[in-house]
Amino acid sequence: MMKHPPGCHRISGRTYFTLYAPYARQVRLLIFNKCDEETPIQFLPMRSISNGFWEYSDIRSYSGKYYAFKIDDQDQVIADPYARSVSTFNDFHQKAKAYIHESDFDWENNRFASPVDPRDLIIYETHIKDMTAHASAKVKDAGSYAGFIEKIAYLKELGINAVELLPIQHFANYEPPYAEAANYVKNTWNPYAYNHWGYMTSYFFAPVNFYSLAGNREKGKWSDPRGKEIEELKSMIKALHKEGISVIMDVVFNHISQYNLNPLRVLAEDQYIDPHANTSGCGNDIRSESPIARSLIIDSIRYWMEEFHIDGFRLDLAGIIDDETLSAIRRTALTVNPNAILVGEPWGKRYFPQRLSDLGFGVWNDGYRNGVKGENPQDRKGFIFEEWDHDLQSDNFIKLLTGSLNIDGGIVSNSRYTVNYIAAHDGYTLGDFIRIATRDKGKTVASDHHEHVKLNAGEMAIHKLAAFALAVSQGVMMLHAGQEFARSKVIVVSPGIKDTSIGELDQDSYAKDNETNYINYDDKEINAELFDYYSKLIALRKNFPELRSADRKQITHLQAQGNEFALGYVSRSESRTCAVMINASGTKIATFNLDEGPWDVVVDENSVSPDALRQLNSAKIEMPPRSQYLLVKNH
Repeated sequence: MMKHPPGCHRISGRTYFTLYAPYARQVRLLIFNKCDEETPIQFLPMRSISNGFWEYSDIRSYSGKYYAFKIDDQDQVIADPYARSVSTFNDFHQKAKAYIHESDFDWENNRFASPVDPRDLIIYETHIKDMTAHASAKVKDAGSYAGFIEKIAYLKELGINAVELLPIQHFANYEPPYAEAANYVKNTWNPYAYNHWGYMTSYFFAPVNFYSLAGNREKGKWSDPRGKEIEELKSMIKALHKEGISVIMDVVFNHISQYNLNPLRVLAEDQYIDPHANTSGCGNDIRSESPIARSLIIDSIRYWMEEFHIDGFRLDLAGIIDDETLSAIRRTALTVNPNAILVGEPWGKRYFPQRLSDLGFGVWNDGYRNGVKGENPQDRKGFIFEEWDHDLQSDNFIKLLTGSLNIDGGIVSNSRYTVNYIAAHDGYTLGDFIRIATRDKGKTVASDHHEHVKLNAGEMAIHKLAAFALAVSQGVMMLHAGQEFARSKVIVVSPGIKDTSIGELDQDSYAKDNETNYINYDDKEINAELFDYYSKLIALRKNFPELRSADRKQITHLQAQGNEFALGYVSRSESRTCAVMINASGTKIATFNLDEGPWDVVVDENSVSPDALRQLNSAKIEMPPRSQYLLVKNH
């Protein structure tokens, strides 16, 4: 019977190596002094214990050593799928060895920073390297965990209180050489032969090693930080927590890469993945219903929370993961932290937003995104462009602002489960979506960067409509990094790479480790008016629970007279009444009828002020085209 968990653990004065290899006839543990050594310093036989597990134990600590496994007479040496730290060779095969690191990190009693009510979250979806790699970021340690700490001041200035990090579990970053057959795969899709975003998990317990100051991504070299990535990531999380910022990991449990030397495929492919299933769009879908695959997922969730104090998770393509595993994820997370943040994409194999929320997960609300902004800037625009997406109309669009609740025809039973967003890493940035939707075809990207990025008056008005709608929507609020200043992703030249789309706007920049993705903070100054509007709206939202977590019984809908694109709601609490009104029409005035004034105008199309911009005394409120109001009456 197995007494010790998978992986390498020091328990009661002994080191235990435990591996699941159910089809092996022989398993040997290989110990190395260096990651690039071909010949191990020790070649140790493991013993079969039970249920497909193998074990080796020793009184020695092995701290500072590398290890790997050899199965039967295979030439391939594989790393531990439970490795806490990995050193990897930078090519698409990604040879790897596990490194044994003993961490004595001092958390100073820092534990978690997640709120009791998820609707208090203002999430900022971002990427470790993109946040710091551009020269305008002005950080000492660009592209690293350490460098990210240097941008916390920026996050505080904006006012967000949670970061959602694109994958930081070590991933297959190199793809096969372009247009060459390799490992039964021919790369016909990616001239960059690189995966920058990280949605290709290789090791579910190990932080990305090349975000460490001691790591690297130079092709043909080893990335070998020797555990420093663990300490640097912990330091980053601790620094964020000290500023009251929650840390959410974007985790990819739904598939693995089809071309790198992933140990799951060697050890028990039929139990971990289905190599013939492709509901993920990447192949090799996880068999989450398999007990051993489920255990790996649950163990990973627990480990990241206990060891790294991660506040929560966003599950990529959660529809591929079975309900029993999803329920186990939630039980495990809440056992460690009762306020754990749990969010999922409600698609992949199935579209199940209602079911996902019933299982206790927040839902990436794509219906909200498409309703407010639209799905495509050319031919499927949404409310802020005076168009209705899909089956939305003036009489049912308002449900998106009031929590997407079942009772209004929405997808969740409680607004705590809707994660409202207008843009994310997928698709065009909101800035580029608006540029494409409003500028003449062929004139989207100007040769002058300042001219391209700078919003004209009409574009600024639409951006502010979107920002306001997001800030006053019941539920959880999420921004895509750079949304606050109309970030643009212009495809730039990369030496040695033939890309026929240079100069165009990118809607799928996953492969580009270059300035297409790096956040240009100079653009914050170019569109300073928009940044200021976002930061003030965020501050306001924090002080107005009526705008994020109101009881539906305290909300009434508003519809303007003779203007289908002018609507809103009134939210009442014991201390005040808030009237949210949006006129998305670019040509029509909107007239709303409210209770008698006086009403304090806290937000309009130009400014935000909790101290009131002015007062309106009439019960009949007229709004100019493309404008928004938040009116407040204190009781």
